[in-house]
Amino acid sequence: MAIALAIYLFFKFQGIDPVAAPESFWARYGAYALLAAGVPALSYVRTFKRSLNAYAASATPAGTHDADRQMDLLRRLSIGGALCELPMALGVLQLLTGGEMRLFVGGAFITLAMRLSYRPFTR
Repeated sequence: MAIALAIYLFFKFQGIDPVAAPESFWARYGAYALLAAGVPALSYVRTFKRSLNAYAASATPAGTHDADRQMDLLRRLSIGGALCELPMALGVLQLLTGGEMRLFVGGAFITLAMRLSYRPFTR
């Protein structure tokens, strides 16, 4: 949240108006596009959670884990992390094409919230 606020303030101090006219394209459809960009990562969380639970169940009493399950978990974590970046990428794209600042910041918030759902160290 602090990163998104810092980015917002940076662009505001650069003279970019954070509020666009309501008749702009991005004002009408930008919020829906950001939410739609988050759907792939949210649907992938189910697959990731199964892999995380299988990895946790493979622990031996000595504290080691199965190497195949660990590689599967790392692969799924990298795929999920890339999918989490879609709202932020869409926010950057709309900002570069003349969109409004609040959609960029909204994309940053959505990305941050989804990134936290892919933490591999808690269940």
